[in-house]
Amino acid sequence: MQSDQTVISIQYGDVDGDYNCEKVVLFGTPYSPGQSYIQQLELLIHYMDDRKLRFQLDLTGYDIHLFLGDFLKTNHSQILITGRTGGSGDYAVARLYNLENNRLKLILDEEDLSRKLTCQVGYINMNGTLGVTCPATGQTFMLESRGHLNLYAGMRQDPIQPMITAVNTIYPIQQPYENYYSLQIQQRIIGVNNADLLGLIQSVIQVTQEAPMIKSQALVKFPNT
Repeated sequence: MQSDQTVISIQYGDVDGDYNCEKVVLFGTPYSPGQSYIQQLELLIHYMDDRKLRFQLDLTGYDIHLFLGDFLKTNHSQILITGRTGGSGDYAVARLYNLENNRLKLILDEEDLSRKLTCQVGYINMNGTLGVTCPATGQTFMLESRGHLNLYAGMRQDPIQPMITAVNTIYPIQQPYENYYSLQIQQRIIGVNNADLLGLIQSVIQVTQEAPMIKSQALVKFPNT
């Protein structure tokens, strides 16, 4: 641990399948005092017999969180670290690790999720109705725009092309009938800028060793859309 590092989070769980509880500590260095942007992340796994494993992580961001849970149906916990990029997009960052033979194996990151969750949005009629298509699931959603388009000389002017952002939020969730965790993912549907929120695409992802699987996908509308 470096002198300027601070403890970000401490969690307890069986992360290697030995049926014992390990102490997992996430350290990081704030970019400046009092700021929530964390860099130089380091993970410490402390065993009951006082053995310790340390890992440097290639992850930085705001509001870094550590979570332990069984995502792979292995009857022991994987290690999930999430955060945000900040800025106008404020996208999510994530690393999901499995401890194998005293090494951290990367199972999933935000780039894997973005590649899986490639949806498109565009206008489908003269009334400003938006159509959202998600090829991975074959689903199509309809969403009414808020009138960013105006009629001029009988022609509809559409200078604002809506878009679906990269992953914005990542939450671990567990259904009542399941003994493992999934990931709930949200992507924004935006208009003129990132603050112009039209709706959300919400996906539930099952994690596997090979590739993430989409369990469900839905459109979240807001009252003024």
